[in-house]
Amino acid sequence: MRVKRPILPTLFWVGFDLAKLTLLVALSGDQELGEMTVRTFNRTRKAMKGLLDWLRAMAPEGMPIGIVMEATGTFADEVGGWLLDLDPGLVVAIVNPGQTSAFIRSLGLRNKTDDLDGRALAKYGYERRPMAWERPTPEMAALKDLVRARTSLVNTRMAMTMRLKDHERAAKAAGQALRKVIKALESQIEALDKAIQAHVAGHPDLSWKVKRLCSIKGVALVTATTVLVELGDLRRFARSRQLTAFAGLSPKKKQSGTSINGRTRMCKQGSPRVRAALYMAAGAAARFNPDLKAVYLDLQAKGKTKRSALGAVMRKLLVLMRAVLKADHDWLPMSAVA
Repeated sequence: MRVKRPILPTLFWVGFDLAKLTLLVALSGDQELGEMTVRTFNRTRKAMKGLLDWLRAMAPEGMPIGIVMEATGTFADEVGGWLLDLDPGLVVAIVNPGQTSAFIRSLGLRNKTDDLDGRALAKYGYERRPMAWERPTPEMAALKDLVRARTSLVNTRMAMTMRLKDHERAAKAAGQALRKVIKALESQIEALDKAIQAHVAGHPDLSWKVKRLCSIKGVALVTATTVLVELGDLRRFARSRQLTAFAGLSPKKKQSGTSINGRTRMCKQGSPRVRAALYMAAGAAARFNPDLKAVYLDLQAKGKTKRSALGAVMRKLLVLMRAVLKADHDWLPMSAVA
């Protein structure tokens, strides 16, 4: 028996190409690229009302509006929030630039301009119907700011440490300066760790989610909060495969005929922050989590490389994180369940 797919409502798809001060709007995705209307607005909260009034005037009567933007730093989140404040009924999709870039290349465009990018994003929305953006709650937005600030400082500390160890300093003062900067970074990272802990403890829903996730051996506060702020509520994914694909952890095969048989790699289409956090967590899980250690060793015994086996542990770890939230139950090793 064939299962009928639900018929999605028709939307008036428009594309937003964002810049620091302006945003270019192209409409609508059901038209040919050259026929689309394009207009530029200031990228400010004040300008959003006029933008929405214009979109409503251009859209067919009664047709809901769908907006496609690329995930460009904080710009897209900011604009999406402004728009939903004015009209919660909008469908705002903030999509991975890697996916839209591949789509734009498929259109065979010779040039790359803001105008063409906006038109192509409108066409992407019309043809691909991307998932609506899950707007973070105020407490989740604050946690995201804290976690990303910590990640930025950790990366800077790593770069400074490598620079210090790279070679002997010809000038003693240069080495002293680097060590002072590293010490200051460590102090601020510690302060952010405490702020993250306090923030999570102060919000029952966040505290519950983090507690469940940290019950999994290999997952600690940094991994749990990074996954939550970058992927949102893991329970919103109907299947675990959708989650791992969204996070960029799905295997990517490269095979064609008899002459091409490349190594299977991770697709890496999702958030690099999530993959970095899960990579560290998977290293710990492969040592101390009995279930995932068994998976890791079994894959190596079958000829998989350490990196490939660790990638599989990353996927299984994320699937476990979704499972404990859906079940509202702490993780238990298979030996305890049996």
